[in-house]
Amino acid sequence: MHKAFRLAACAVVSLGPVHAVATDGGASTYIVNGISVSIQTFPSFSSLYFDQLDTSGLYQNYCGATILDEYHVLTAAHCVEGDSYYYTYTSIAPQLENEQQVLSGSVQLIRASEFYYPDTFVDNEALSWPDDIAIVKLENPMPVDPSDYVTLASMNDILDYDVVGTEMVTIGHGYTRSGTDDSDGLQGTTQRLLSRSGCSSAGTSSKQLCLIGDYSPETDLLNSTCGGDSGGPLYWYNGSQYVQVGITSYGPTQCGNPDSDYSSAYTEVAEYRGWIADVLAGREIPQVIVTEFDRENYTPDEGDSGFGDESGGSFSWAWLLALIVGRGLQSHRSRN
Repeated sequence: MHKAFRLAACAVVSLGPVHAVATDGGASTYIVNGISVSIQTFPSFSSLYFDQLDTSGLYQNYCGATILDEYHVLTAAHCVEGDSYYYTYTSIAPQLENEQQVLSGSVQLIRASEFYYPDTFVDNEALSWPDDIAIVKLENPMPVDPSDYVTLASMNDILDYDVVGTEMVTIGHGYTRSGTDDSDGLQGTTQRLLSRSGCSSAGTSSKQLCLIGDYSPETDLLNSTCGGDSGGPLYWYNGSQYVQVGITSYGPTQCGNPDSDYSSAYTEVAEYRGWIADVLAGREIPQVIVTEFDRENYTPDEGDSGFGDESGGSFSWAWLLALIVGRGLQSHRSRN
């Protein structure tokens, strides 16, 4: 789910929230019950931004990602597939700890140029978003030390972490509860691995992980991911380092729903190591290529949801005017 936009001229004002459209009890795609975490602890983290700072002034962090190398980040397919308004103006904010760093200039936005995701990805709740994984290639390299690149889990690691009750950490800049974002800082929380039968309502496959967080009586919610956390990492600590085992994909419509049998579902990274290697080696063809010419000459498609109601719609200058005076844009997406 894309979070609400902000205007650069009103940087401290967060516009209206994005609401999930799934029905109660369904699946929906910031960390609930989270604590502040340091980018020094998780230096592989990065953020996907809708970036029109140099034209309309619109900008917004909308999904998480991790740094594979100086030119590539790993995220979820549903963050980038299908909505040309978003992917045309997507930039990456590497190692973003606080969202205000973008406007201060201490973290530079770098334009995305190529988008890769499996042909088998389906943006469908009923199918539980299969193969929800994507790689974004950048126009220019990120100023990141190679020692900060993410360590991805291998098939051999599965024997060690795939045990019911294994504690894992997820981080992000998403909502702190459904429809609410009360922190600009990077948040993290812990969850525990469930068996597939233990989270039947999630409908996960053998290529997905299902986790549940502890209940907090203060919030009456479970530790959970939420809107805006999609594409971000699920880490397992192997005794010496944090290893990425999952990509945030979806969760209950109400983030941290205490009545749900799970908190969050993740794409299992180890299952896609071959595909990731093929992309990085240039053996895969990008699904989308975006150039500066495309951004300068962009015309919204009929199905684009950047401007319009929950179900999409054509470009509306009335929506842009409404946004400028303080209303938020809505998106059709209904995942974390």
